[in-house]
Amino acid sequence: MRRSIKQHVLLGVLCLGIVLALGWFSERYATYFDLTANKRNTITDSSVAAVQALPGTTDIIAVMGPNPNARGAVESLIARYQAHTPDLQLSFLNPDTNPAETRALNANPGGELIIRNGGNERRLQAVSERALTGVFRQLASNANHTIAFITGHDERSALLATNNDWGLVTEAMASIGIEVVEHSLVSDPRLPDNYDLVVIADPRRAYFPGEIASIHEWLQRGGNLLWLQEADTHAEDGAGLQRFADELGIQSLPGRVIDAASQQLVQGSPTFVVLDRFIPHPTTRQLTNPVLLPQAQAFAVTPLAGQDTAVLLQTPEASWTEIGEIEGELQFDEDNGEVAGPLILGVAIERQIEDIDQRIVVIGDADFGASAYLGNGANLAFIESLYLWLSGDAAALEFVTTPAIDAELQLTSTDVIALTSAFLVIVPLTLLSAAGFVAWRRRPKSATA
Repeated sequence: MRRSIKQHVLLGVLCLGIVLALGWFSERYATYFDLTANKRNTITDSSVAAVQALPGTTDIIAVMGPNPNARGAVESLIARYQAHTPDLQLSFLNPDTNPAETRALNANPGGELIIRNGGNERRLQAVSERALTGVFRQLASNANHTIAFITGHDERSALLATNNDWGLVTEAMASIGIEVVEHSLVSDPRLPDNYDLVVIADPRRAYFPGEIASIHEWLQRGGNLLWLQEADTHAEDGAGLQRFADELGIQSLPGRVIDAASQQLVQGSPTFVVLDRFIPHPTTRQLTNPVLLPQAQAFAVTPLAGQDTAVLLQTPEASWTEIGEIEGELQFDEDNGEVAGPLILGVAIERQIEDIDQRIVVIGDADFGASAYLGNGANLAFIESLYLWLSGDAAALEFVTTPAIDAELQLTSTDVIALTSAFLVIVPLTLLSAAGFVAWRRRPKSATA
């Protein structure tokens, strides 16, 4: 009996010692495993490299109220970076209780992060790993990217957020250090050297000869170009950019692209093209969701000497260029001059201009970045990749925003019918049947003689 009591006491002491030892180790060492599909609780290798590349100590001032949930989210995000460097310091500033200090910092009272490294400073209103890593990369290299949209010819605006314009893209790119501006070649004929990329976004009015000369001079200097072209490149009433199309070996095909497979996915929109398979290229390598292109234009591409031409976007074989009216039942008509798929919707061109590596991308659609369609699939991620690759920032391509696989729920018509039948018919009938069975079992038994 005494031996049994001693054994229980020793076992209890041993268990208590193990618990205390585990508590001691847990205070000094941390190990965790991220089992989520998209590694949403772990920073990426690119984020680790970005924070470790920062010289010296980096101070982060979080200007926000005392809300514990908001502060906890910021602390949790910063802690993931702090696990890889001891030189990252976080402090909080409450604008309600410290208005003088908030004014001294010229901080946004609505909340923002002020990130300082050495003599450099960046500010963030939208807090996310992607945005924060972008800021760290900017501070490490002390450089931003500037992208200029040509204006004055009814192009898509880079600053307006209306349905047909690219203002939402500009807002999203600002958080990762990409500044987008608009440039008029009439008021300022020369495109400055500090532009990393020039964008021609679906012009609908003709350029003046001097503007054409300005763009040509930009290309002759090795400047990078993104050309979003929905109209005929050689139309007499077009923007007058035939010269550049010929120099790049690009000829637009008449008609709008019809893809039979996409029609099954986007009912009621026969000219919408949904691409979920991509030819390997740095701009498409990180894409995990489809890209939606409304009313796309196809190209005939002729590879030219002195430049490397790669296809970026291409439709499957069950597609064609529809020249007739987009109504009723659409069918391929070779006799009408229509071209069968696969069709090229986007190309990337690389060439050397006076020892400068020049990059040019031509895409037969401008709607995929418009506010009305930006939220579809991987449209924003694709634009981000295009901007970074064309700007020469290959390292940033390793971290292009990819949504988690469970970030959205997509149901087919069959799924909807099955779920509706299950919850509105099968489940109620099952419950009614169970209730009837219970009532039958509990019925009063008739008296027996």
